Amino acid sequence: MTYFTKYLPVTTGNSTRLYTDGKDYCADLYADIRSAKRFVFLTGLHFMREFGLLRTGGPADASATLGQVLRETGERGVEVFLLVNQFWRDETEVFMGGRPVRSAIMKAGELHGYLPETLRLFNGLKGLATVHCRTDIHSNSDIFGTHHQKTVVIDDRVAFLGGIDLTFVDGDRWDTPAHRARHRHVDRTQRFWHDVHMKLQGPAVEFVRDNFVQRWSHGRLHTIREKRLTSYEEWLHRMAEHPRPDIVVEATPDRRPPALPRFVSKPAAKYTYPTGAEEATTPTVQIVRSMPRKDNWHREKPTWNSNQSADWERSCKDAYLIGIRASKKYIYLENQWIADEDIWAELAKAADRNKTNPDYRIILMVPYEGLFAAGMGSNQELFIDTEIERVIKASHSRATFGMYALHQDDRRANVSGQIYVHSKVLIVDDVWSLIGSANAGGISLEGVRSGRDEPDTELSAIVLDESFASAFRSKIWSEHLGTTVGPAYDVRDADRFRALAGKPGGRLRFFPGYDSIKRRTPALLPGLRESRDALPTDFTKQSRIIPSLGRDVLDYGLPPTLVRAAFTARVVPSAPPGWRCWYRWHCQLHYNPSDPSGRDPDVAPVYLKLRSLKNDKDEVWDYSDQDSVYIGKSSAERINAETRIAVSGIIRCRVKILPLDESPHGPGPQMLLGFECLFLNETFARNNHHLFVRGRSPR
Repeated sequence: MTYFTKYLPVTTGNSTRLYTDGKDYCADLYADIRSAKRFVFLTGLHFMREFGLLRTGGPADASATLGQVLRETGERGVEVFLLVNQFWRDETEVFMGGRPVRSAIMKAGELHGYLPETLRLFNGLKGLATVHCRTDIHSNSDIFGTHHQKTVVIDDRVAFLGGIDLTFVDGDRWDTPAHRARHRHVDRTQRFWHDVHMKLQGPAVEFVRDNFVQRWSHGRLHTIREKRLTSYEEWLHRMAEHPRPDIVVEATPDRRPPALPRFVSKPAAKYTYPTGAEEATTPTVQIVRSMPRKDNWHREKPTWNSNQSADWERSCKDAYLIGIRASKKYIYLENQWIADEDIWAELAKAADRNKTNPDYRIILMVPYEGLFAAGMGSNQELFIDTEIERVIKASHSRATFGMYALHQDDRRANVSGQIYVHSKVLIVDDVWSLIGSANAGGISLEGVRSGRDEPDTELSAIVLDESFASAFRSKIWSEHLGTTVGPAYDVRDADRFRALAGKPGGRLRFFPGYDSIKRRTPALLPGLRESRDALPTDFTKQSRIIPSLGRDVLDYGLPPTLVRAAFTARVVPSAPPGWRCWYRWHCQLHYNPSDPSGRDPDVAPVYLKLRSLKNDKDEVWDYSDQDSVYIGKSSAERINAETRIAVSGIIRCRVKILPLDESPHGPGPQMLLGFECLFLNETFARNNHHLFVRGRSPR
């Protein structure tokens, strides 16, 4: 059985500790940093100075903040190396509208304080010769390329890794399995936070350390400082729709980062590589990563990586696929988002491979609602319907596959809200586990351009150990189900997820996209009014997106142009009295700006917000009553300027049909409509097709 990637070493003789949620992790991290003697290496997406590692309610809590602990450690003469991800170099460009993508994410999420808070942490550690703080800019320096690892290495004796950042951004990562009390120093969110982390001691620590050394030695390190604004810049910020934070931060390249402590590297011959004969009775650990390719990739690549490819390291993705392929009893995949096509394909194959086994189970746990700042994970339900359906069709029965989310509703404690699933874990057959920072798709595994772009940097650990996997499943399932789950796997425990989903007083919900699909049985339904579970066959077969143009050029086989394209969702038959339609639109284009000759399905899709044709607003990304849309002028002109002939595009609209008094965000019957075509460049169309010369824009 293959349990590991072939080109990375495996280690035995490690001890592990599992953390589900942040409280115990933060307590152990506090103790281990305070006991450090030589060095502490920290990487993360974000750190906050006032983040409390201990929250007992006692006086010791004030000195147990991250900033205080790191400063005290440096004052003892311990070398502290702090490496923080950096989305952009200069926040002024966001507020001045220079980068629309960055600006949009800043406005939609909590990231307006990202760099200023990092600067406050760095400033709190100033004056100590033993403390070295840097930001690291991903080589793909736009917002979608990030250093996403969350690791701590102390004295070469202990390493922490997983999904937990030491921050409040988007949610307080210090939380408990109960998810009842709000421990908030900064009121940033109404979400609770669920995550998983682990502690390693033993030979595997070396590989987590080497990862930090590689990034510190060969990364794009910067120092940051407060930027002094000109009077014109001050005026722009005062006039901005979203005023600037207290300070604006800029970054400058660090040509000579401080030297790291010396380490003795083993000869490559000393490492042990997997043979395929590893037994789960002996605890074995392999560190896997996503690491982007750069010009000096071969110089950066550690000697223990025997992969001969010049491409980036993609062992995080390999790990997911290996684990799913090995499953014979069950798959438990808990992740911030699951969007990788290969992972979904392997899930479908696993269901089909075990189709004769009525006790085989696949359980997926994801957020009920995603974060916009998390990229396409925020709207994953728009894109994975077909993947979910494929797994359902390959399954032995409905009991085989379920997809769930978590919600807290504790009236006694007066707390309610989503329990945001941020963990990135996989458990297979009480034998094999994966814990780390890599989400199951997209930028974590391959980047935004379907394998041609550079991914986030990620780090995870494969653990082949029956006792660890069994205890892991028992602990995390007990938390989610609200009842004790034993260490021995029982299919009846797996079936509790389905039985408890949506029950009053419980945490479990069906993931909305899965919920609508699993209930969709059109052939058995007499009509819409008789059932809330699905849409009748007439709706799903006859409804479609209709392109509307100034003249009917489609009859001549000509596609619409970018600046003259409008679309209407035609629902047939119309909604009955007492019901209404809700529409949710998006546009996906494929083209390559560096070679703008036309269609290129292998590059990054460009997602555009469409505008309503009725009231000329762009609030159709979420559900609204707008059934007709067009590509807005600014978007059309931008894409039109970057292409010469045509662009491949897909318009999608999710339609819900609900009673008049119900919100579109609740569960209900729905369908996904799509229209795929080429959009002509406007100049090319006018120069080559007479039908477009005097046509009027549908706007």
